[in-house]
Amino acid sequence: MRTTRLLAVMMDLTRASTTVADLAARHGVSTRTIQRDVAALHEMGVPVWSRTGPGGGVGLVDGWRSPLTGMTVAELQALVIGEAGARGLGLLDDFTTARLKMLSGAPAQAAAVSPAHERFLIDNERWFTEPERPPALPAVAHAVLAGRRVTVRYARGDQRPVTRLLDPLGLVLKTDVWYLVAAHRRQVRTYRLSRVGSVRAHEDGAWRPAGFSLPEYWAQSRQDFEASIYGLPVRLRIPADAAGSLRAAVPGPHTGPALEAARPAGDRLEVDLLMESEEIAAAQLLGVPQVEVIEPAGLRSALHERGRQLVERNRPQAPRQVGRSSP
Repeated sequence: MRTTRLLAVMMDLTRASTTVADLAARHGVSTRTIQRDVAALHEMGVPVWSRTGPGGGVGLVDGWRSPLTGMTVAELQALVIGEAGARGLGLLDDFTTARLKMLSGAPAQAAAVSPAHERFLIDNERWFTEPERPPALPAVAHAVLAGRRVTVRYARGDQRPVTRLLDPLGLVLKTDVWYLVAAHRRQVRTYRLSRVGSVRAHEDGAWRPAGFSLPEYWAQSRQDFEASIYGLPVRLRIPADAAGSLRAAVPGPHTGPALEAARPAGDRLEVDLLMESEEIAAAQLLGVPQVEVIEPAGLRSALHERGRQLVERNRPQAPRQVGRSSP
């Protein structure tokens, strides 16, 4: 969101000088935020000036032209979305062109930025899996950008597909999975895009809640989702050197803080953390050496039963007797 605002502020300043207060009102942020944005633009090589007092304000040095003014709409959109999102939306060529245009307008800065591009790579795709490529993504992305309503066929899990008339509000790329944030009957919800079977766009504009912020909605939605699935309080003891194994076996937002707050119990650590169901917790904890579940009792019993089954299934086999051949 800040990248979008920085670009918008820079484009505002290319048109005319103004005041920090006017920019803050235009973009719905505080004057302190705009002051930080102006400082960030200056660090990026944009020749921004600012003056205080009567007749003061903020503007750009006369004669400077932003390389953004030579970009197409698709290139600007790709630059704002970022490389990972642009790749998924089929805008990678536009992103690459936009980046080249951006750097061509500031040769001195290009030399400094080039090592970052050559030496840092963000790979948002998971190991050993094919990234989702939802067939509905191009049509939904077009509706999101155009602000048009859509009718979709949506299937959740094993349920039968349903038809929904949606007001698209935004697309989110989480790791390598695309989600559509949209309003259905003016209730904002999240839809996994790979479950959208068909899309039909309408000419009428989409409804958008006043003051809606996609980053703020997503942050709250993620927090609510995590709180809903991590509802099982677990107390366990592990060897002090098994903290790394616990962190690897039980991924999630609670494991790190739980380990930091762990209490010494002799030569072991006592850990309180939130996990999912007893079934999932038992499967995860099997990968932690010498783990001991203190509570809940149901999880302790489930882990004991899984361990008993493993012992029964994996008892050492007796060595085979090799018979002697007759002389």
